[in-house]
Amino acid sequence: MSITLISNEKIAETSSRGNQEKWLDNGKWYKVDQFGYEALAEVFTSLLLEHSNIEKDTPFTFVRYNMEQVVVHGRQRTACSSPNFLPQNTSIITISQLFKQHLGSSLSSKLTSLSSDKQRMLYLAEATADITGLNLFPQYLTLLFEVDSLVVNDDRHLNNIAVLAHDTSFDYCPIFDQGAALLSNTRYCPMEIEPRSLINSQIARPFNTTFNRQVITMRTQFGKQLCLPTFTKKYLQELVEPLLAYYPARDRSYIMDRVVATICLRQPHLH
Repeated sequence: MSITLISNEKIAETSSRGNQEKWLDNGKWYKVDQFGYEALAEVFTSLLLEHSNIEKDTPFTFVRYNMEQVVVHGRQRTACSSPNFLPQNTSIITISQLFKQHLGSSLSSKLTSLSSDKQRMLYLAEATADITGLNLFPQYLTLLFEVDSLVVNDDRHLNNIAVLAHDTSFDYCPIFDQGAALLSNTRYCPMEIEPRSLINSQIARPFNTTFNRQVITMRTQFGKQLCLPTFTKKYLQELVEPLLAYYPARDRSYIMDRVVATICLRQPHLH
């Protein structure tokens, strides 16, 4: 069954590569595929994280996503949905907004003024902890970068890192927004290019370095956060198989290969 979403109720969520249409309807957020198979990337990542230590050994959480068929602008589209995780009178504040409000200056400018990636990472982690009182924010940021490294999410810009705000207090935001992961943007990662080549060319944000360097730098300072089993190729194929039904038959084998190759190539770097 398809869900009809009304055009004039949409929220255009700005990403670094364009606007992704997003709706809040009956306590659920819906995000529509824009450039490829973003919905599958969100759902598959959350399925992997079900096997992690995140909610067992850490105070952090992650968003669960589900595949959906929706009707938007009179057309049937593929989307993902997630529960609205915001308690009443709570809002999401991006790191960019946070620094602008509390320091009156641009976070991007401050980071640019620092002379090394290590200094930039330490500043972002520790200054955010100071502003919010979230003492484990450096560990949270490390975890976020570890997840991005596993699934090759190259869109973790400064508006994709956030905290929750309630009156004058803050809390950790559930890990969310991996739609750019797993080579899902087929405009930038064409289907005909071999997955390994695409994976090796991706740049980790927000520091525009390699995923390995970003994770190693944070782990050296704050320790390893993410623990996952080693996924076999067969298990990954079984996990992604039901999600492929939402995409054209001609694309399914390509998507399968890209998703499985990403995890198989990246997971050794996280253990």
